[in-house]
Amino acid sequence: MSESTTIRKQTASAERRLGPKIKRILVELPVLQALVLLVLAAWLLISIPSIFNPRSVTSLLLIASLLALAAMGQTLVVILGGLDLATPGYILFGAFMAANATGKLGLSPMLAILLTILVCGGIGALIGRICHRFAVQPLVVTLGTGAALTGATLFLADGDYSSVPHDSLRSLASLRATTFGLPFPPIILIVLLLGVALWVFLNRTTAGRRLYATGVNFRAAGLTRIRTSIVWVLVFAASGAFAGLAGVFIAAYGSGWSQTIGDPYLFSGLAAVLVGGTIFGSIHGSYTRTLLGALILTLLSTIIVSNGLSEAQSRIVFGVIILAVVSLYGRERHVRNRF
Repeated sequence: MSESTTIRKQTASAERRLGPKIKRILVELPVLQALVLLVLAAWLLISIPSIFNPRSVTSLLLIASLLALAAMGQTLVVILGGLDLATPGYILFGAFMAANATGKLGLSPMLAILLTILVCGGIGALIGRICHRFAVQPLVVTLGTGAALTGATLFLADGDYSSVPHDSLRSLASLRATTFGLPFPPIILIVLLLGVALWVFLNRTTAGRRLYATGVNFRAAGLTRIRTSIVWVLVFAASGAFAGLAGVFIAAYGSGWSQTIGDPYLFSGLAAVLVGGTIFGSIHGSYTRTLLGALILTLLSTIIVSNGLSEAQSRIVFGVIILAVVSLYGRERHVRNRF
């Protein structure tokens, strides 16, 4: 065998070994999302140089924070292997509590937030219990529950959409607000702190490992004495609570609300989760990925708007991106099929 033939075989063997390694890195770490984020930031800087000023950057971070908060609970549900379509209803109820309850009824902001978390979290817990107990797809239960919650909220509002959130709530999501003297609104810090807490929960606690195990294969998880019913109840409760809380801050940011305030966040929230690389029942899903996905979608939306594309065209772009991401991460062999 000639020396050149040996070298070619060694090179081909090295390339075959390198391919799976690269794919494993892309699947296990959000490297691709970080690169896409950098490319979009550079593209935005080149196309609109004036946008990179403190006020505009803060605005982008604020919008991304609201999207990330709205997608926080959806991240947990997707890791579990489900889908929560009640998100718009939760957000609508949170916005109602922020505007009408504090502005019109005179409830204190803290009480309004607490009631929002309790109501939305309680409804989510009921959804989780029903889905697990009767083996019903969350897609069906959350869709019906979301519609019922939306109708109930509109009934309570009685056509009054003119109320505005309490000043203390608006100050948490205002572009002019400061946080410990720094020129950015507190909601950005709140989302970051919640993100850190969620990262610790998923990666450093037994409960987080049980969530991953239940999402991978809930039957096998049950055989290891994991109480999967509790996991389902708590995950859907957290999804409702986080979405309701997002509704409070979304209304505070917009200084008001409407009956469709939560609708855009169903698609964009799920898109942030999927673009970040968290796939249904994935052991590599994390909220860090969702944060990157929210930033990517925010920058991409800004680029789309600056180029004069319509909402319909932007949906097409988002859909193509989601298909590309799912084609990459969805091809990984599921853990339950590896043994």
